[in-house]
Amino acid sequence: MSAQRVRVKSSAGIYSIYVGEKILPQGLAAHLPAKVPVAMLVDEGVAALPLTLAIFGWLEKRASRVVRVRIPAGERSKSVDEYGRVLRQLAGAGLTRDTWVVAVGGGVTGDLAGFVAATYLRGLPVIQIPTTVVAMVDSSVGGKTGIDLPEGKNLVGAFHPPKAVLADLRWLESLPEAERLAGMGEVIKYGAIADAKLFAAVAKGRPRSMAKVIKRCVEIKAKLAGEDERDLKGRRALLNFGHTVAHGLEGVSAYAGLRHGEAVAIGMVVAAHLSVKTRGLKKKTAEKLKAAIAAYGLPVTHPDLTWEKLSPVMARDKKATLQGIRWVLLRKIGRADLVAGVTEKKVCLALEEVREGRPPKK
Repeated sequence: MSAQRVRVKSSAGIYSIYVGEKILPQGLAAHLPAKVPVAMLVDEGVAALPLTLAIFGWLEKRASRVVRVRIPAGERSKSVDEYGRVLRQLAGAGLTRDTWVVAVGGGVTGDLAGFVAATYLRGLPVIQIPTTVVAMVDSSVGGKTGIDLPEGKNLVGAFHPPKAVLADLRWLESLPEAERLAGMGEVIKYGAIADAKLFAAVAKGRPRSMAKVIKRCVEIKAKLAGEDERDLKGRRALLNFGHTVAHGLEGVSAYAGLRHGEAVAIGMVVAAHLSVKTRGLKKKTAEKLKAAIAAYGLPVTHPDLTWEKLSPVMARDKKATLQGIRWVLLRKIGRADLVAGVTEKKVCLALEEVREGRPPKK
């Protein structure tokens, strides 16, 4: 197996993330014990692909038994109802405490499967096999798992680090172009908050080596997650740049109409406008961030960018405290802070500017 490796520190020990070509199904052999039961939770969008079938065939030979559960594509599968359905399917199959969970899919499948693994029989080991850019650079890393409620995104979950993450770049060959571009929203985020060189590289256009880009994003997340696994110090929260408004838009639309990376793209533009007003970010830097996002065909505005629509959802953002919403804002490209006390007036002005396509003002 030829792959780049990133180690992640967690409360359960150190686990590895592998990024490369042709690391499946062989990469499973290094982490999955032989002759154990396996629950393979697979995204319906990739269930019929040759690589998925190869993984399933390999598991059937290695495991004592394999229970395959298909997860409908889309954010709506991160629901209480779908969580319950999966649990009941595992229970109905008689799976025992020596079972391993193998999650194959994008961020929705990974989050749901991770939460199932965290809670079924009080915790089962899980291996994450992300199949999208967003899942490879973000959701499969760091041990956060969970589901949504109608009241907000990711409001129910658990910290449950995987035993390994296997990011095989062959998945990207079959990824729809819109999904690939949406994933670049998360990539731009990593450059904006922590690596000016990464931002400059991706702002120029599509990177030559996705392996290098994905590995660098994973390194950034691994560092922040390792320093603040349970989001208690405010370090890990920096990964939520653009997500406050993004989750608001997703909630308002009932998780339909916007891909996660698209919502994050819009949220980053709003956060950049707020950064100009509150953190001294240069106006031209905010415009540069917007241009980088637009270069990938990602949206930079939305008609629902109003305080009246978004504030009820944003108030339940997981970064919120008794003091109100906390925002991840930029001082400059590569430097971000978690900021409380941003006034409603400034938020409203930023939302209005972005909604109407106007440049930021202090």
